[in-house]
Amino acid sequence: MIRQLIALAAALLLAAASHAPIKASPACRALLIGCDIFLTHENTYPSAQMNVERMDRMLRQDLRGYESITRLDQGVADEADLTDAIGRAFAKATDRDVSLLYICTHGLYDRVSLQPLLVLCDGEKEGSISARALQQALDRIPGRKILILDACNSGAFIGKGEIRDEACRCFTGPDYLVLTSSGAYEDSFLWHDRDTAGGSYFAQELCDGLRSGAYDTDRDGIVTLSEAHAGLLESYGASTARIYPQSSAETLYVYDPASADYSERPLGDIVLDNAVLTPEEDTLYFSFTIRRPVRVQYQIIYYRDGEWRFDSPQIIEDAENARGALLPGRKQRAVTLVSEDEADSGYILLQIVTKEGRNAMLAGSRLFSVQQDHGDPGLTVLCPDAFRPGDGEELPVFIGHDFPCSLSVSIMDGENRMIRRLAYKTPSRPMGEREDGSFFYWDGKDSEGATVPPGEYTVQATCRIGDTTWTQISRTELAGSQTPVP
Repeated sequence: MIRQLIALAAALLLAAASHAPIKASPACRALLIGCDIFLTHENTYPSAQMNVERMDRMLRQDLRGYESITRLDQGVADEADLTDAIGRAFAKATDRDVSLLYICTHGLYDRVSLQPLLVLCDGEKEGSISARALQQALDRIPGRKILILDACNSGAFIGKGEIRDEACRCFTGPDYLVLTSSGAYEDSFLWHDRDTAGGSYFAQELCDGLRSGAYDTDRDGIVTLSEAHAGLLESYGASTARIYPQSSAETLYVYDPASADYSERPLGDIVLDNAVLTPEEDTLYFSFTIRRPVRVQYQIIYYRDGEWRFDSPQIIEDAENARGALLPGRKQRAVTLVSEDEADSGYILLQIVTKEGRNAMLAGSRLFSVQQDHGDPGLTVLCPDAFRPGDGEELPVFIGHDFPCSLSVSIMDGENRMIRRLAYKTPSRPMGEREDGSFFYWDGKDSEGATVPPGEYTVQATCRIGDTTWTQISRTELAGSQTPVP
């Protein structure tokens, strides 16, 4: 009898389980916009259009399966058109869904308000949209929003790469993930080969890093926003990609590590022997993998007077080109620098260009930092007096330095204990800022990911030049949230 009762209970439990509601997976949708033909700005055809195609191919390989991918290869005319396109593309979104918006266009500042704008154009009519107007359009869409901006100064849309009091603080809600191709005062670069090939450095690196699994540091088949950002900092040297939130384990891309896609680029897995050089070193040492026969060219770009000198590259043909092409396999290379500049420090961009037939492709780039071993770096630390992480704020930390250096940045509590390390011997990068320096961001959490209590905290920055260690500090108040609790 007991067995029968147990059996009956089990049957009832199974019956109940069979009628339990099945939790639906989030639906993913994307809107991809590329503006190439402008009325009052430089045309970029076919780069933005090819970025849209590249993003489309990448998203279609996401194992979550995108329910819809809307492409506007010819751009949108103005704010009203973009708002309408967002509403139509994500009309079916629910609170559980993911809506991804990618825009490739020109980015600039309004001459009067000094607020950042994205230029919009469909080839016949031209307008623009501000960060706040774009947020208002996306706020109407329920669920998680992923915003990817591929434009000059795009970091200004999330206040990254600047520390002005009037800096924009948009897209800081818990339902936003944002990735930008550059900081607030940085250019974002495009390339093209006649009218048959092209794209942005950023989009090409992003798509290749996601599809190939290169950005998946733990090889679990899921690339988070933070993993993608870390990968871009390594593989994308022309500008500095920015994200919000600064430390995010939210999913950006899902793939199968056993069938990662390496098809677009004939060359990959670029590894530098050392990304930091001394002024006496005149050779770049690096290695890479050739995936199919291809000719290879190296372009050395120098950073001078606050900008990359793409107009005067040092061009070196690979010695194996003389035999027709480089054959598949691992290659170790050394490239000697030739520069008339006798500066003690600076930045160098290595670009590797591949040629298949008549078609050329930027197959990868890496950043080198040339650091002097003497002198006072003029280290300074600037940050706001207070911030409220409970309201989605992050603490921007500007470390001023007069020349390239490697920085360690730590957050210390009231008892002078280090609770979070923002950087450790991290080489500085050219930021395109109005003064030399580097930006870091603190989300108010400790090294374990726990939110720290309100109170005063110290930001400590150090760098070592030769045998001397330089240190500077600044203090900030971590305040409680002002957002009312329902």
